[in-house]
Amino acid sequence: MKKLCLLILFFGPLGVAQTESYVNTLEDFKTHYNEKNTQAIFDMMDDRMQKQLGIENVTAIVNTFRDNLGAIVEYKFVSKAGFTETYEATFEHGKQNIDLTLHPDGTMSGLRFLPAAEEDVVAKIDRNITPMSLPFKGEWFTFWGGDTKAQNYHVVSKTQKDAFDFLVLDKKGKSYERSGTRNEDYYAFGKPIYAVCDALVYKVITGVEDNRPGITNPFQMLGNSVILKTDNEEYIVYAHFEKETIKVKEGDYVKRDQYLGNCGNSGNSTEAHLHFHIQDGPNIMGAVGVKCFFDRLYVNGTLEEDYSPVKGDKISRTDQ
Repeated sequence: MKKLCLLILFFGPLGVAQTESYVNTLEDFKTHYNEKNTQAIFDMMDDRMQKQLGIENVTAIVNTFRDNLGAIVEYKFVSKAGFTETYEATFEHGKQNIDLTLHPDGTMSGLRFLPAAEEDVVAKIDRNITPMSLPFKGEWFTFWGGDTKAQNYHVVSKTQKDAFDFLVLDKKGKSYERSGTRNEDYYAFGKPIYAVCDALVYKVITGVEDNRPGITNPFQMLGNSVILKTDNEEYIVYAHFEKETIKVKEGDYVKRDQYLGNCGNSGNSTEAHLHFHIQDGPNIMGAVGVKCFFDRLYVNGTLEEDYSPVKGDKISRTDQ
């Protein structure tokens, strides 16, 4: 599995850095970005970047950043290393560092977004207040979960620090049968996913193709996804649904255990699995992750209540 990381677009240094030209390029980028002119941004890239990305991915990237961070307000120079200059970009709703590399002719040959250094942030709530059931039936395996890097590599992300990745294993500990080259080979692929509690359907993303196993789509990191909002202001993120299986729409109100869609392999994912986390706001780049406890479940064959799974746990519901 791949965690839901921020966009990385980098194709290597190809020219000599000139501070003035970099500042001018960033100002042009800011203008086009704020105007949502993705074609103009695409035209700023060299042939290699254009071929690698394509206009559809550039549009998806810009839309994701606009939806979550808003417009770019200003830049601040941070550092210079070889042919690359780093700037801190202040958006309306957060900050990102931008690594920029230019050709001598002024076209972009490298552009990378990374989280900017921030003060320690604390979630508005420590854990979920709303009681929640598991989002699936049958026995699933906790591939990532817990509070340490060894248990859960999501912990380095402010928003995803309490996230889980769940998949299905066979008796041999494998997540797939046959060759594992098709999504249908994976036991989790196509499994139904359910609402963990009563909630409003806050956001739905559909239309993203399922990846071939082993190949990710970092440009649409959540893939087909659903975000639920509870009355307690908990935002519940489900990612990587199978294409064209989500059966809810924004504005619906779902009940606990209502079917949402099927587990898939869309977005920034290497194989079929469910990424699940809670955050304290709707912004997938700016909110803070919230610890999730499920109210009643079997963990490695033992009944547990108010439990947060950790890496290696085999978990299942008590009502199946």
